[in-house]
Amino acid sequence: MGKRNRAALLPTNIPQLQNLIKRDPLSYKEEFLQQLRHFESSRAIFELKPEELSTDFQDLINFIAQVSPCYPEETKEFPDQIITLLSKHYQILNAELRRTMVSALVLLRNREMISSTSLLSLFFTLFRCRDKVLRDILYNHIVNDIKTSNQKAKNNKMNKTLQGFMYTMLTSAEGAAGTGSENAIAAKRSLDVCIELYRKNIWNDAKTVNVIAHACFSPVTKIMVTALQFFLGNNEDGDESEDEDELPDIKGMQHKQNVSKKTKSKAKQMDKMITTLKKKQRAKKKAETFNFSALHLLNDPQGFTEKLYTHLASSRERHEVQLMLMNLISRIIGVHKLTVLAFYPYLQKRLQPTQKDVTQIIAIAAQSSHDLVPPDVIEPVIQTLANNFVTEHCAAEVMAAGLNGIREIVSRCPLAMDATLLQDLTEYKNHRDKGVMMASRSLIGLFREINPELLKKKDRGRNAAMNMRDYKPSQYGESHNDGDLEGLQLLAENPDDENAGEDNWDEWEEASEDEEDEENGGWINVSDDEADLNIKLSDDEDSGSEDENGVKKPRTKRLSANKERRLKKRGLLPKDEDETAPKEEDEETKAKRLQLQAERKEKLAAAQLLATTKILTPADFAKIEALKLAKKADEKLNPVRAGSGKRPAPTDDQQGEGEVSIGSIIGPRKKAKQDYAERMESIKNGREGREKFGSRKGSTERGSTTNKEKSKGKNFMMIAHKREVREKKKMSLREKQVQLHAHIKKQKMMKK
Repeated sequence: MGKRNRAALLPTNIPQLQNLIKRDPLSYKEEFLQQLRHFESSRAIFELKPEELSTDFQDLINFIAQVSPCYPEETKEFPDQIITLLSKHYQILNAELRRTMVSALVLLRNREMISSTSLLSLFFTLFRCRDKVLRDILYNHIVNDIKTSNQKAKNNKMNKTLQGFMYTMLTSAEGAAGTGSENAIAAKRSLDVCIELYRKNIWNDAKTVNVIAHACFSPVTKIMVTALQFFLGNNEDGDESEDEDELPDIKGMQHKQNVSKKTKSKAKQMDKMITTLKKKQRAKKKAETFNFSALHLLNDPQGFTEKLYTHLASSRERHEVQLMLMNLISRIIGVHKLTVLAFYPYLQKRLQPTQKDVTQIIAIAAQSSHDLVPPDVIEPVIQTLANNFVTEHCAAEVMAAGLNGIREIVSRCPLAMDATLLQDLTEYKNHRDKGVMMASRSLIGLFREINPELLKKKDRGRNAAMNMRDYKPSQYGESHNDGDLEGLQLLAENPDDENAGEDNWDEWEEASEDEEDEENGGWINVSDDEADLNIKLSDDEDSGSEDENGVKKPRTKRLSANKERRLKKRGLLPKDEDETAPKEEDEETKAKRLQLQAERKEKLAAAQLLATTKILTPADFAKIEALKLAKKADEKLNPVRAGSGKRPAPTDDQQGEGEVSIGSIIGPRKKAKQDYAERMESIKNGREGREKFGSRKGSTERGSTTNKEKSKGKNFMMIAHKREVREKKKMSLREKQVQLHAHIKKQKMMKK
């Protein structure tokens, strides 16, 4: 009787029928066909009034989608029917029913019953629906489906089709009235998909970047801002941080297994975590994929930048959006070394201390400077910075920002600096404010390297003065390439030991230097000690000099500059006829200059000799990279020893290619002013471990005990003189009984 009742209820109890079909599809085929016919009739009725919600029709769609793998021939037309319904009536369908249809299609796609191209094209169209939950479902499925399709190999046919479809979606939003229109919403979501796939290193080609670049000119502000943030942001490190956070805690799980009860579920969980960890390790061992910055993949950087500037000059967007446009234009100009002459006067108008976000505008002006921009175009920008920022009536922070901005600009375009202006700016090297002083001295340190002729003689420094004779200022458009190989110089300076690293050369045939010497007539190997002996230092000149006949002159004792000045003031030394000391100083400077030149030539000759006599192996290249990293680390830790004498400017942690950080413009400060969030955080940290401020009314906690309670713990002799104690001694037996009964009664009342 129970089996008959269950069979009678199967047509109406769809979840039970679904469970039975998955267990035994052949036995329940008739019941499934009955439900399929019911679906066909319900679909015909539904098409008459598609805006109404039909619960039975919704349950049938779910049921057929779940059991369709059991009956593939009978349900082969089911996906096309759902796609047709969504294509025709997606705007007027009930939101819940529409999500059910989309979930059914996602389930069928996961079971490989629908092609990806036809389904994703429909899903991009469904982005026009005003249903945020549905758009999130579509977005996640599209990204995951494209990622899965390109996991083993690039599916170029599908990628090109979808990229073209996304470009169509973006162009459809150009005529949109506002950000709330259907085309604008769909275009924004399509752009998000493109950006996410680029960050996941799936669509990292030039076509994707240029589709996103087209969105920078969209009339919809949200779309334009999203595209600008993509080009200005850091797109390479998106997944690495996520992968690091998702690493399982193997040690913690093993400890739990050792100290707690061992079950099958915990063992399975442990195996799953180990499998995940092995996958992560295998992914790290894969060959590195070199992902160029999106700015390098633009088809026409010059045309794109000029079009962006035209859009900026005529736009009426808010200040933040205009700042993003200026930032992107300057980044592209700096990376590709473009020439957009009208951009610099546009920036020059905004270089005022009262301008909002002026430090970022100064950084933008520095980003857009390079050595191929005509100096006549950059010079007014530097003059404006000097006139508006570096004056005595400005605050110290403003002066430091102006000097640092000038330094960043002239480091990229040195020919734009005038000698008169530079010498005026270097007068602030003894300013009372530390930020201004450091900014001025960093400017002096920069020009000691790039063009010491513009500095005053007292500011050039010893190394720059020694190199002045051989220095030739570079002209506009001139490029220097002396053939110096930095890696080979480092390798020549750090040779391997005689027998070191022999185990690493088993599979490599390295020609010995002796064999090459015999074949080529012999090379003369000059050791470091012999090279040092060939260089004549100026030590002998101090001990005494020789005349024309070779007779040594007596050594003259040199005086310090301060002592010599004091003796001249007292009249003990002549003022005009003392010419020996400057002459000896010039000879010493010349000797040091010759020594530096000899060392430089020696290093270059050693590198060229190494390049022509030895075949570099992978071990050599690995050593070169290690030496370069060590040199960079040494320069950061010891900048004075590295030769520049400058401390590194403060920079941001995440800095993109060609980007000038705002920290390098502001410079070092004693203590930056806290914003509202930082002040609130410091207040909350100060409240930790402290009682809540306010009234203690109603609280049972007391700060101390009463005097009566304190007296109970005191010695009797300390309270024997008190009136209460003396009266208690005089009490009669009856009085003591009355007091005791009263106390007992009070205790009973308190317990109730």
